[in-house]
Amino acid sequence: MTKAEILEALKHLTTEERLEIIETASRLMRKEIEEKSRIKAERKKRLRAAAEAAIPHYQPGGALHDLWSPDSKDYYDSEDEYAGDRVDSHA
Repeated sequence: MTKAEILEALKHLTTEERLEIIETASRLMRKEIEEKSRIKAERKKRLRAAAEAAIPHYQPGGALHDLWSPDSKDYYDSEDEYAGDRVDSHA
């Protein structure tokens, strides 16, 4: 049913019936808004938990600390060594 059809049908209803439809539509919209809000809050909670669970991996002694620490040495000792490890696609 299109919006125009709905509006046309409303003209044939009593004021009480139209009010009932408005109240029902408002209730459905509130439920939808609440559900979206709940889903958003739950997602935010899961993302926060995942981020907090990862923190120890980036702290000293953690598996990822050396990759991200400003105190760690570069993975490659020099730019030449890095460039030498590239795959030659024209071989």
